[in-house]
Amino acid sequence: MSVQERFAQYLEEEIHCQPGDRILLAVSGGKDSVLMAHLFAQSAYSIGVAHCNFNLRGAESDADELLVNRLARQLDVPFYTTTFDTEAYAEAHGVSIQMAARDLRYEWLETIRASQSYDHIAVGQHQNDHLETLLLHLVRGTGLRGLRGIQSRRGHIIRPLLFLTSDEVASEVAKQGLEYRDDASNFSTKYVRNKIRLEVIPKLKELNPSLERTMAANMAHFTDAYVVLQRYLAALRDRLLVQKQVSGDEEWHIPIAELAALDPQRFLLYELFRPYGFSEAVLDDLAAALPGISGKQFFSPSHVLYLDRRVVIMRRNEVLTNDVATIHRAGEAVYWGGRRFESGWTADTVIRTNPNVAQFDADRLVFPLQIRSWHTADAFHPLGMNGRKKLSDFFVSLKVPLYRKHQVPVVVNGNGDIIWVACYRIDNRYKITAETKKVFTLARL
Repeated sequence: MSVQERFAQYLEEEIHCQPGDRILLAVSGGKDSVLMAHLFAQSAYSIGVAHCNFNLRGAESDADELLVNRLARQLDVPFYTTTFDTEAYAEAHGVSIQMAARDLRYEWLETIRASQSYDHIAVGQHQNDHLETLLLHLVRGTGLRGLRGIQSRRGHIIRPLLFLTSDEVASEVAKQGLEYRDDASNFSTKYVRNKIRLEVIPKLKELNPSLERTMAANMAHFTDAYVVLQRYLAALRDRLLVQKQVSGDEEWHIPIAELAALDPQRFLLYELFRPYGFSEAVLDDLAAALPGISGKQFFSPSHVLYLDRRVVIMRRNEVLTNDVATIHRAGEAVYWGGRRFESGWTADTVIRTNPNVAQFDADRLVFPLQIRSWHTADAFHPLGMNGRKKLSDFFVSLKVPLYRKHQVPVVVNGNGDIIWVACYRIDNRYKITAETKKVFTLARL
């Protein structure tokens, strides 16, 4: 079977491209992407060619751009190009030159794809890139996910040359007599990936001349194992993560006994909570704390785990704020803690039971009202309780966990009185009575 036939088969069976798909080709000018462009030109797909000039090699970079422009004209397809100050971007964002080039490239390619209505972005990575990625992950440390190497399709990005080795690419380019340009930086071992390509892989090939094929097969097995694991973990999450609505907020309760019984615990804990951003170190601390004393908290950038008596509670990690939202008049909407609060007047004195809506005797209010988080010395007169109560004691009586206390909106009257501990209780002094003529409502959405 010819390379062109294998290419068509790979696109159809592995990447699942459809006839009529419009594909934007990322072409650097190197042999891999040039071959990809010619293979696509001989296929039934509608294509365009895109090239990034990173301004890293002076006249050499400009020559790359000219070659790709010439190729697009030869193939009679649309050509898109852009120029970046890659070094300035890398310095401004504190990343390596390689990472800067990658970020700039993919962001720009996606802009062109979306604006010009392409279905996919094709990049010319092959089996050796696949192998290098695996070895790079192993050197730096990886889980099963990293053992999959490069995926043939991820979002709008497709990699249609993963069925070819670098030797096969070079052979086909020579056979077709294709013009291309080598990037001298690809032969410098100052980059880790290049060191793997130029020094490590040749040594491994002394042990197995068919290393690329063997490792591609291994990565296919790792990918299958990863799929099986994800199905098991999805079922495990459905069973263990019990979703609840508490005071209008979403949280998940996970039985401590079930977490303690996981085997192998460390691996399954990490995989179970990985979608929520928890690091292995944090989950090691959680495992060491089970069953432990209530009150301990474990954070990821997006979520928090709170150790309670029989369950671990997971919530979104809302940023604690010292901000104060001010309501100057009825009808005004404000935001606090990421939630919208709407207010208004009404003559309707029928009492609502929605915990997210508070009703007050309007004549007792003094504007402006404020919404803030609780303070240690806060106290109010909870509706249904006798007398004045410190807010800290009120939270304890309702068994409000420590992590949730700081996320509770406290609404304060203009005279300094707390009138609503939002979603829990209004102040008895400001309730609707038989004498109430006008009602002020405040709703947390």
